[in-house]
Amino acid sequence: MRQLVTVSCVLLLAVSGFAQEDSSQPRPFVEIAEQDVKPSVQAIAPIDDTNVFFLNKRGQAGVAKFSPGLSLIGWELYSKVKLNSLNSLGMGPNYSLVTASPIEITQAFDTAGDGSLDFFQGLVRDWQGRDNGVRITAGPVADSNGRLLFALSPFSIEEGQPPLARLVAWHPDSEGLQTVTESQLLISSFSVGPDSLLAARLSMPAYTEGYYISLTGLPSFLADSPDAVPDPLPKTLPSLLIPAELTGGKEPTQMCFFGENNQTKLVLTCPESNQLIEIVPEKSGSQWQGAILLRSQTPSSIESVVEMNSGLLLGGGPDGFFPLEIPAEAFRIESVNIAKDGIVLNFSEEVDRFQGVKPDSYTVKAVSLRGDNKTLMVEPVIESDGKTVILKTSEIGKGVVLRVVCQNLPSADGDALFNKTVFYTIHES
Repeated sequence: MRQLVTVSCVLLLAVSGFAQEDSSQPRPFVEIAEQDVKPSVQAIAPIDDTNVFFLNKRGQAGVAKFSPGLSLIGWELYSKVKLNSLNSLGMGPNYSLVTASPIEITQAFDTAGDGSLDFFQGLVRDWQGRDNGVRITAGPVADSNGRLLFALSPFSIEEGQPPLARLVAWHPDSEGLQTVTESQLLISSFSVGPDSLLAARLSMPAYTEGYYISLTGLPSFLADSPDAVPDPLPKTLPSLLIPAELTGGKEPTQMCFFGENNQTKLVLTCPESNQLIEIVPEKSGSQWQGAILLRSQTPSSIESVVEMNSGLLLGGGPDGFFPLEIPAEAFRIESVNIAKDGIVLNFSEEVDRFQGVKPDSYTVKAVSLRGDNKTLMVEPVIESDGKTVILKTSEIGKGVVLRVVCQNLPSADGDALFNKTVFYTIHES
């Protein structure tokens, strides 16, 4: 017999301003059942620290409950309706759900209060170019201003102009859609982080050497002037290149921001290689750059990832939900930074000092964003904590992707490195 867990949710605020049902009182939610069958998961939307909505592979919405440590307690379907939905899910007022298909943004309600979605309405069905085949390619994602963001495929708004992909914002207090950024490349997924920082995956299928990520500051919400456009309109340009070498040639798909060690980080899923990629964004002048590392190898394919609370990540895929923790015993490169005198590597454990001071334990290349590359000579220095290695080198240069390989560097206890290769993008100033 399945154990039933009744969850009474009192959260009534998520994304302000969406169309909503009349009821404004807390009401019983879904009776979540402990089940032997694991749900398939393609998108997750947190309700609070221990409850989430999710979409399964059939396009049905569900609800799942977790312990504080993110162990699954139980789950149940919230909708038997199958939606033609992209891999993203948002939560609106009164537990409504917001999804996107290529041709519509849809909001779904439980009007009867019986724990089942029974009413669906189209929030956004019209945009420039829709009649000419322009489709939604990513989203919806809600930001802190109550806007609903989604990406549109490239289209020439004015005759003779090059086609541009657009990230647009919808808000019930504005007339029409507001373009918040434009891109020459199609946007296949995106996430909004602290201080309205946008991370977008830019699709370039013909380029097989890596995968582009754009980092862009979003303009503020102009509710009182819906036709006003920030000047200049920010462009969604490639900021970081995730080398195909790091992912085994498999494409990163979904992403989310999270906080860890007082830093804002970005994690990306690679469902085909069972990998999580970690990016540490860093502002340099008007551009963004930063480190790219292999964060973990997951036990099963992960298609969606969200931050539940304070750095706790929850992933989902065909084999259910997984708390995405880094094994405490893993010897890994935790971070890479650029200093005036070289490259700073921080490790999770003390390195073997005998091997750590040998230059031939490392291979460092600076690959120009223009195509050429050079090998850098390094002089390793181990700091007193044994966990920090500075690779002193001559001028690294600008406009390069640094590739650092620690090919022969065990820990002080003899453990092999989990992630021997890390990358860092440095832009022209």
